[in-house]
Amino acid sequence: MRSPSIEWFHAKIDKQIRLAGSYTELPELEFIIKSCRLKPYDYVFEERDNNIVLQKWWFDEFGNSLSIIKNKRIQITHNDLRLDKKKIVSTDLYHGLSIDRITKMSRLVHLVAGKDEDLYQDCSLITFLGIDEHLRSYLHWYGEWQQVSPLMLGMKGLKTIFNHLDVKHYHQVGNKENSGLPCVSAQTWLSYLPANPVFISELDKQSEMLATVLKQ
Repeated sequence: MRSPSIEWFHAKIDKQIRLAGSYTELPELEFIIKSCRLKPYDYVFEERDNNIVLQKWWFDEFGNSLSIIKNKRIQITHNDLRLDKKKIVSTDLYHGLSIDRITKMSRLVHLVAGKDEDLYQDCSLITFLGIDEHLRSYLHWYGEWQQVSPLMLGMKGLKTIFNHLDVKHYHQVGNKENSGLPCVSAQTWLSYLPANPVFISELDKQSEMLATVLKQ
């Protein structure tokens, strides 16, 4: 089941989105709400009217939430059990497409490569910013790719993307703090797409799998 258009919906609640950004004094919050296709809980689940009120509880299509809590801080809750997931619908027309197709439809990529801190298995998270300005994330763990919520990046990772939207080549962040994964020795990069062959060559030395994705 799909809703008509997330762009139409966000345009309808644009004042609420801007109010949330203004209240928290986080310039990147509007970008995060729109690019992660977040919706306000009260407006959707409680069917409140379109009055301009501060929406403090937002959720995504994967059952995760972003909340504005005490002292204007942001809290991300993965697999928020307060949400009725049966009522959550997909707004991403490209959900379920293969990574190689998403790569061709994106203008920027954020990559994290590391090891699982418990079992020391390879784990990687790749997030694309599409030409439609929406984020799409894919987790590679135990040898398989699965599409996951961009909120898995955490606020630091999402802020990193926002602060490098105009990256001209590539940028290495390179520390665990920017990873939403349970990884040790994690390294992080951002690059425009299509990726420069020089960057792909450098990435290949650290993660052949991620380099292969960008070669598509």
